[in-house]
Amino acid sequence: MVAMGNPDTARHTAVLVPGTGTQLDKFTGQISRIDKLQDAAGRRTPGAGADVSVISWMDYDAPEPDLSVATRGRAEAGAQDLRDFTQGLRSAHQGDPTHLTVIGHSYGSTMAGAADAGGAGLGADDVLVVGSPGLTVERADQLHVAPSHLWVGAAKDDLVSNDFSGLTLGEDPKEPGFGAQRMYVDTAGHSGYWDEGSQSLNNQGRIIAGKTPEGPRS
Repeated sequence: MVAMGNPDTARHTAVLVPGTGTQLDKFTGQISRIDKLQDAAGRRTPGAGADVSVISWMDYDAPEPDLSVATRGRAEAGAQDLRDFTQGLRSAHQGDPTHLTVIGHSYGSTMAGAADAGGAGLGADDVLVVGSPGLTVERADQLHVAPSHLWVGAAKDDLVSNDFSGLTLGEDPKEPGFGAQRMYVDTAGHSGYWDEGSQSLNNQGRIIAGKTPEGPRS
């Protein structure tokens, strides 16, 4: 676990759960992503970076790029650990409760879905998934987070979202019938959601800061 900002005092806290093949030797990329997210959210809060903490959480056995990625086993095995982590953030926080967002990318969204579906859920104010192959559930209302605060971002050419959602990991969360909210994305591919200057990144920052994401720029 690595944090940008202080999660014990931040008004807005986000937990980024990465996906397939994310190991410690690739952690530099995760640090870059949480740095960008903290900056994108901080631009929308009075205290800038001091108001925001973004954490990369890797305390689960992310699947390798093999058949394990098509099963729910790794997500279900780590679900309680993620619930314990977010509940710990709540307990350790000083002052008024933080606005908590959980972000899942790729299989990390499956991990977040399994955690929020079980037990008492994640206790998140918002859950955001990008490039998701499924959240282990059939409908948004089977999660603890309110469907109005479940956000789904998917690039038009994201092969994981397009080709694997709705198969073995739950129904496709970007479909209207699922009941989630779509977040506008202007980036390409499965890993472009954090591109500098993109609306994809800006909208993630808005959600972390407790604001509604925006549509295409005019």
